[in-house]
Amino acid sequence: MRVFADGAKEGSPATLRFRVPSEQADATTIRIEVTLPKGVMPTGGPPASGWTRKEMPSPEGSTQVMWTATAGNELKPDAHRYFDVQVGPLPQKASIAFAVAQTYSDGSVVNWNEPQKGTKEPEFPAPVLVLDAAAAKAELTRQETTVQQAPTATAPPAPAAAAQQEGKGGVPWVSWTVAGAAVVGAGTVVVLRRRGTPRARA
Repeated sequence: MRVFADGAKEGSPATLRFRVPSEQADATTIRIEVTLPKGVMPTGGPPASGWTRKEMPSPEGSTQVMWTATAGNELKPDAHRYFDVQVGPLPQKASIAFAVAQTYSDGSVVNWNEPQKGTKEPEFPAPVLVLDAAAAKAELTRQETTVQQAPTATAPPAPAAAAQQEGKGGVPWVSWTVAGAAVVGAGTVVVLRRRGTPRARA
């Protein structure tokens, strides 16, 4: 699942193109529901041949755009198609993630809504539109980077051992360990779902 928008930039209207693959081996895709995040408002869109289009408010207060296949126009296995929606000025963000629900003819639903954290791709990643590549990459790097400097004290010596050390002119001691910082560079935003049979989600 991917989203494209030629020439999209912050503060300007855009046409979003959602590329939808049908990945079930024994079922067809019959419905696509795209939830636009708050601040992204639909203004129209070209019709998708063989599919009806409907807009409705989402429970979170944003807008959902739903396409439903008419008889004979379902998206067959191993096929894909594009669904376009025009939106008003895009918000001032480095990237925008969308939630997409894909319904199959066997009643199963795959929710493409999992956020990406760092460079590790989730099982069903939300399609992401990148508006500022440098800022988006910096955010992924920040998420991936971990700095650990937590000194850990070892247990103090037993009383007898401590007394023996003092008797020999020594002093009780505490050893410290310091974890090194692990810095992992992140790549660009990944929004492409690997081909395979997805797990159905209710």
